Amino acid sequence: MAEIPGPLDLLDLANGQSVTFRILKAERGETRIETRLEPQGKVVPVLRLHVPPEDKPMGAPDGGVTALTLQARLEPIMMELIASGRRLKVTKFGTPPAARHQVDFLPRE
Repeated sequence: MAEIPGPLDLLDLANGQSVTFRILKAERGETRIETRLEPQGKVVPVLRLHVPPEDKPMGAPDGGVTALTLQARLEPIMMELIASGRRLKVTKFGTPPAARHQVDFLPRE
């Protein structure tokens, strides 16, 4: 798998926190992250989501999803999300490694 070049803002939500955005394009690859348990870093699969600037006005113009359960949720509906331009709402429940994400399609505007 190809390495996704930075900068990359990783999607890191708190328990119960939600974020709403549209997806213009997606890329699958790998990135190196550093954690408390592995300060030397480790390579993990990442799904890079390119979003419109108005949906993410700060930081890099895209977001990286490293949670495998969220990647598994998004991948089957990715083409529909990109083609429709619909917003989705992602809400995180719990804390890693047991965290889960709810993905909701929002009504068309």
